[in-house]
Parts: sequence; structure tokens; C-alpha cells
Amino acid sequence: MKKIIIASFVVFLLMVLLAVSAFADSGLDNFSAGPCYAYEIFDDVAPTDWYHDSVSAVCSLGLMIGSDGSFDPGGSITVAQTVAIAARLNGIYTTGSADFEQTDPWYGVYYDYLRGSGVALPEGLDPDARATRRTVAVILAASLPAEAFAEINPVENGMIPDVKYSDEGAAEIYMLYRAGVLTGSDARGSFEPDSFIRRCDIAALISRTVSEPMRRRISLPCPPYPEVSAGPAPDDSFFSSSAMLGNSLVQGMQLYSGMEYMSFFAYQSTTVLSPNGYDPSRCFDRLLNERYDRVYIEYGINEIYLNEEKFTSAYSELIDSIRAAMPDAEIYVMAVTPVTSAVSGGGYFTMSKIRSFNGALYEMCREKECRYLDCCEALCDASGFLPSAYAGWDGSPHLSGEGYRAWADVIRAHCL
Repeated sequence: MKKIIIASFVVFLLMVLLAVSAFADSGLDNFSAGPCYAYEIFDDVAPTDWYHDSVSAVCSLGLMIGSDGSFDPGGSITVAQTVAIAARLNGIYTTGSADFEQTDPWYGVYYDYLRGSGVALPEGLDPDARATRRTVAVILAASLPAEAFAEINPVENGMIPDVKYSDEGAAEIYMLYRAGVLTGSDARGSFEPDSFIRRCDIAALISRTVSEPMRRRISLPCPPYPEVSAGPAPDDSFFSSSAMLGNSLVQGMQLYSGMEYMSFFAYQSTTVLSPNGYDPSRCFDRLLNERYDRVYIEYGINEIYLNEEKFTSAYSELIDSIRAAMPDAEIYVMAVTPVTSAVSGGGYFTMSKIRSFNGALYEMCREKECRYLDCCEALCDASGFLPSAYAGWDGSPHLSGEGYRAWADVIRAHCL
């Protein structure tokens, strides 16, 4: 019977290695040349266990090992052990080899290798601490280039119920969900980012990383709020029953966006604390006397000095007033728009503060059941700042005509 089981392991290993070779010219085909040895029959891994195939794959490739005939599938893994796995993954991916000479401390060679290879690891982690699922996801995502994680699942930002838009490691977690490496722990796709990961779980993640056939296709339920998926832009007449409320940025939208069917209620220097500005006839009170199907709101840049709790509390009260006047209106909260690198470096309108505000807005929208429209990241360039072509007379936060038109295109592409 044991010979039959061993034979099945050999057949499985050949299947894994052949499957991995399907990644031609991608670097992942290098795993077919990784270490291959007779599979050890672990006392605590049965052929019927859900993680059996994953443990077989990672151990056969030398990416994980057991001890004294056991794999300890329910055991934890440390940050240093996770880094060691990441170094082996990167070594095989880039060179076809993962030969490391032990140092003192034992994990030093792996940290040094990844740093030397330009792999950015999270700062401030204790090598001896137990690794959380979030930590493993961030390190695993960094171990290989983005092209190794081809998207197979349409997972929009916000679809993972316990990973907030502004959470640390959210970009890496969503990338691994989209690649079919992460699948969630329940029908809703919950990730449990701060729970400790088990050895059987990390074996599954690694096996899916190196083998395309082992990646999983998933379909997460789309949350009713706050996401707005991109789609074909409607004719501008669609916005004839829409209004936009806000500050001088909204005045710029009125002047330069080309959205001629949109109604605008805006005045310079208005805030969530003072939405009427200096003249109540111009803004908020006038909006409340009308009726619209959709109301777009843009506030935040004038409130950048506030703490987030005070900002979102006042914002929530403003939303309640709009809903009382127009109970059937769909409310779109627009992100605080970005600024250029030069303006951000000036120390007042910083992108870190803007992104922090936008994370708070996202969570507010989830609680208030409003739509969140991320016109911040959509207007940023590859460096994460507003491009100079979109910068206005003051260099930003005001926009140029081109910037306002780009913002309008984001609105057109994200409407229900």
C-alpha cells in the first residue's frame, strides 16, 4: 500500500513540474528545474487532506521542509521563515537556483539576498514573531515581479469584506486575490488579515504561486456600497438629473469639464462645516430646494487641517441633510483630488494626508451606504502624484482645463 502511495506522489510531482513548465518565458518555468527528491511520507499529511497536493508541491520543490517525519500543517510560521521562502522563490524565479549558505543569525542570508535583489520588505517586523496573513501576503507579493501574478479574477477594490481601502498591504492582498493565489476563508471572501497563518495555508499560497493550474478562480459577491465599477460612458444627457456640490474645484468643473447637463452648486472656500460659504443662495441651501437622481459631492481639500473623525462626522451630517431632502437620490462621494509632487513636498497639501482622508471617506461611504468615486488615484500618474499637465494656476490643488476634463471622464466611466 505504501508503495502505491509513493508512486502516486511521483506521478503527482511530474504533473506539478509539467504544469509549472507552462509558464514559458515568464520565469515561473524555472521551478520545473528546482530541487526534486523522493517525497517524504509525513505522518500528519494524509492523501485526503485538502492541503495534501500543496504540501507535496512545495516540499518537492524544496520551498518548505518538514521535521522528524512531520509537516505540522496546523503550526505557525515566523516572519523569518516567510522571508526565507520568499528568497527561495525569487532565487528560483530569477536564476533557477535557491542555494543559500547559512549565516548567523540563520535568516540573515535571506534578508541580505532579497535586499540585494531589490525586493522591498515591510519595515519594523520582528523576524522571530509569528507571521500574520497580511504579512505573508505582502512578503509573498514582493518576492516575484507583478507579471508573475496574472489576473484571472475580477476582484474590485472593496470586494474583500475585511480589507479596507486604506489598509496596509491592501494592494498586495488584492493582487493575490486577482491572481487566484488567495481565495478567502468564507463565502464572502474574508481574508482575516491579522490572524496567524498556518503552515498548510502558506503551502497552498506558494503552490498556487508557482503553478498556474493550482490557482483558483473565484467570484466574490460585490458589496452594494461603496464601489462603483467602471463601464461604458453614457451620453452626457444622462447627467441631466444630476447635481454636483462642493468648493472651488467644483467651480472649475463647471467651467472646464464640458459636463453641460450637470447642475452645479459650488462656491470657493466652502467646507463640510460651512457648505453655504459666504452666500447661502449659492450652494447648499439652494441644492436642498431641488430634486435630483444623483448628487456628487467634493469636499476635503479645504478641510485638510481637520482630524479625520471631525471631517467625516461633519460630512455624514451633510449627507443626512441631502437624504432628508432627496430620499431617493444616489449620493456619490468623490475622493479628495491629488496634488503634484512639488506641492505635496511643500508640507501642507501632502499626498499622504490626502490618501488618509480618502481612506476615511471610503469607510464613511461604507457606513452611510453611499457611492465612493476614486477620482484621486485615477488622476495620479505612475509616481502617485498629479501630473503637471493636470495642474492649475497654483500648481494644484486646482486643476487645469485638461485636468478637469480628465476628472469628468472618471465620472462618466463610473455611474450606475
